Amino acid sequence: MALVRDPWFWKRFSKAVHLDEVGKSPAEEKEPTIWSGDWLEKQHRKRRRSVLCGCAVFLVVIICVAAIAVVVWWFCAHKWLKSRKDKTA
Repeated sequence: MALVRDPWFWKRFSKAVHLDEVGKSPAEEKEPTIWSGDWLEKQHRKRRRSVLCGCAVFLVVIICVAAIAVVVWWFCAHKWLKSRKDKTA
């Protein structure tokens, strides 16, 4: 099966599917839509938020690892990680 190479294909496809689902729903459940791209915009916002949250978690992990490395380096520099036997000899 060949992949679709048009980058806008999936945007048009998802919008067409959404509009088809909205059109098939009963009339009394339908809410009037002022902006037809509202659903697509919500999907973009969700994706953007999840990417930003992922980046934030990644940065927090990197900062924690760097802080642990600095603390271990500081302990080694002040010889706090050496055993007591090494100091008495």
